[in-house]
Amino acid sequence: MKSSSVALVLLTLLSLSACVSIVGGPGGISPSQFQFRSIVPLREPGPGGWKSARVIIQLVHMTERGVRKNIHCGIEVQVPQINEFSIVTDEFAQLEAARAAERTLKQEDLLTAEMCKRFRDEMQSEMREFIPGTRIIQAL
Repeated sequence: MKSSSVALVLLTLLSLSACVSIVGGPGGISPSQFQFRSIVPLREPGPGGWKSARVIIQLVHMTERGVRKNIHCGIEVQVPQINEFSIVTDEFAQLEAARAAERTLKQEDLLTAEMCKRFRDEMQSEMREFIPGTRIIQAL
């Protein structure tokens, strides 16, 4: 991250069930924060079905003037239950979601005026490399 524009970045994932966990520190982002649930059942053989995990990501940073900014970014990670390559297990989806979030946070130009949208777009790009068909949308 550009040290001239950001003094501190913390990431807190809050699941929609109000479970709180501090991540992005020494322990990294826990895959368990991404609890996938079926949203479209698998109806026939082959690619199909969808599952999703909703989380609220709190991005916090300090400006050069010492002003603290909190941005709450609700995201929904949607992955196919089966894609063109194989079955997407919950464990694999959780691991890749956590890894994608960590990789996204390490990008130097993440902190912009559109932090939340940028985070969703970058995380989706990261996850699609490992789970084709992944969608990251704004959670309500």
